[in-house]
Amino acid sequence: MGFSFGLVAVSVAVSAAVLFVALPRLGKPGAPTLFLRLTAVSGLAAVASSVMYLIFIAGGGIVPRVVGDTAMVLAPAVFFIALRVLSGDRARRWSVAVVAVGLGVAIVSATAPLSTSGIVKVAMLAVVCAACSVAAARSDVEPWAPMRLLMVTCGGYAVFCIVRLLVGLLLGLDSAVYTAVFSFAPVTAAGCLAVLLIGIAVVRLFVARRAVPERPAGRPAGAIVVLGDWDLASAAYGTDRMRGLVSDLREAGRTLDPDAADVPRGIEVGVAQPVAALAHCLRSQFGWGADEITLLADGASTGAIRTPMRRRIGWSRSRLPRT
Repeated sequence: MGFSFGLVAVSVAVSAAVLFVALPRLGKPGAPTLFLRLTAVSGLAAVASSVMYLIFIAGGGIVPRVVGDTAMVLAPAVFFIALRVLSGDRARRWSVAVVAVGLGVAIVSATAPLSTSGIVKVAMLAVVCAACSVAAARSDVEPWAPMRLLMVTCGGYAVFCIVRLLVGLLLGLDSAVYTAVFSFAPVTAAGCLAVLLIGIAVVRLFVARRAVPERPAGRPAGAIVVLGDWDLASAAYGTDRMRGLVSDLREAGRTLDPDAADVPRGIEVGVAQPVAALAHCLRSQFGWGADEITLLADGASTGAIRTPMRRRIGWSRSRLPRT
């Protein structure tokens, strides 16, 4: 028991330290460092929740159960903030919502019967994990493969929670099926698998970012062409279609300039009249229509890419200047 409380103390201390460093920077969206800090807090919350449940099962009373329920819901909720930060959003408004969710779960867990608090906890887990999956799916952060892994992992755990909720409501929390499939051991195993896959995706994001080469020495900065009106176009075409258009744009850019460099949502090329040249190439070789051609924009003039430091960027999402 003393060892378990020691683990909890360490988890709480580290989480508090990370939050102390991260909170002053919540107003700076898109920072990879803040994403890592929030992801670390999310992982620590998941570990702490499992430890608290072990203490509760060992007869630790209501306090470990309340803390465990709250930490379990806060783990994906904090990771949702991390995903929004990674996509360039501000974290403060989401932080308020996450704090409200945590307080709500804590109050229900402390005041309601065990069966009721369990249902509320699982329902909130399903909602928050689904929100994480949607955030990953709608993100234009590159590379896309790790983001797809995050989408599938968070969505899969949301489905797991929904199935757990339905089985509990239809068959009862004391039923043989619920006890066999959704007892502490299998639920913990599912959570550990989700945390592992999320960790793999995060590592892949940063490895890919570091692997992106700089522009060859001596090569002058070229013109940047991007897909403008990303959010509006994504709503019309869908995120997957927009990613396909970005791939076409980059392939066309390399057709015109073999030394072209990727930038968020577009390509940097060293050709004259790049928008017109790429439009002609995309129309003739990739079958783009007029509506798709109108999405092409000068990344520097629109503010989509911050200059003058034009460097080949692997995954940070560009943002229009705030007014």
